[in-house]
Amino acid sequence: MSRNGKRVALVRLTALGDVIHTAASLQFLKAAYPDLHLTWFVEEKFAGILDPHPHIDTLVPLDLHGLKRGVTLSKLRTLRERIRSAGPFDLVVDVQGLIKSALVARLAGREVAGLDRASAREPLATLLYRRRYRVDCAGVAPLRFASLLGRSLDVEITPEMMAAKEPVLFFDAERAAPLLDPHFDPERRNLLVVTHASNASKSYPAERWTEVVDGLREHNVLLVAGSESERREAGEIARRTHARLLPPLDLNALKAAVARCDLLLGGDTGPSHLAWALNRPSILLFGSTPRSMMFETDRNLAITSGARVHPCRFDKSDRSIASIPPERILRAVGEMV
Repeated sequence: MSRNGKRVALVRLTALGDVIHTAASLQFLKAAYPDLHLTWFVEEKFAGILDPHPHIDTLVPLDLHGLKRGVTLSKLRTLRERIRSAGPFDLVVDVQGLIKSALVARLAGREVAGLDRASAREPLATLLYRRRYRVDCAGVAPLRFASLLGRSLDVEITPEMMAAKEPVLFFDAERAAPLLDPHFDPERRNLLVVTHASNASKSYPAERWTEVVDGLREHNVLLVAGSESERREAGEIARRTHARLLPPLDLNALKAAVARCDLLLGGDTGPSHLAWALNRPSILLFGSTPRSMMFETDRNLAITSGARVHPCRFDKSDRSIASIPPERILRAVGEMV
């Protein structure tokens, strides 16, 4: 590919953790192609995680999730025009490998690259690609996405480059400050605990988190929770311990909070992966999913339950994360702060 003024679109619609890990490659693509015009198609509710971003020239939020509430010809026409009007593109890369993401990619342009049949989660999606690449699903998540993007654009992105990356995401700290300042303690270490994941198999039980927080009395412990049910349970942890539950955070404030913390604790869920993305220390707990879902470094540690898990798909009925002893987490915290 020529290095002058190419227009490339990237399709990564969901989920939060995958959007975060995909964004890690952008700095390397822009370094290789300084004049590259990069467009990103993303599900509307996740757009805030990428906004603002100096390496994304055009961010296109799509409300595909809204189609579940009812599909009409008017909605489909509007969606089609929104996608097509963002172009034209010299290349579109579907990083997700689903039929819906492949359809978005194909509407955006004719020259579409994506995963091959053995790699895509929905193999039928590959019928819409002109170029197909094999990527081992057992690989480390950010490196898997980097492999597809790198090969599609003829850019080498090595594990060493990823380990030395600049922060992946950006935020408006001034806008978040009034919400966060009352809770962060300048005199103590501030530890964030992401108490839940969207799937129960990835969530460490509340009673276990209570034991962990009890062992962190010298630190300012702040709990992060999203939905109403998650906030109720996190509120119980706060009532039983010295921890405080942060108020509901939008994606800008969530990024700002993670960037300010001294250590993040959580399961394999999008908010937890923000710590790695923002070059902050973290300890992530894994039960039903493999540790390859994160990029481990000397300050980003994975603790697993020891259960045998499939490298490419996880068992939602697996609750082995609950078997991780709080003492093991506390020892790891002691070594990191």
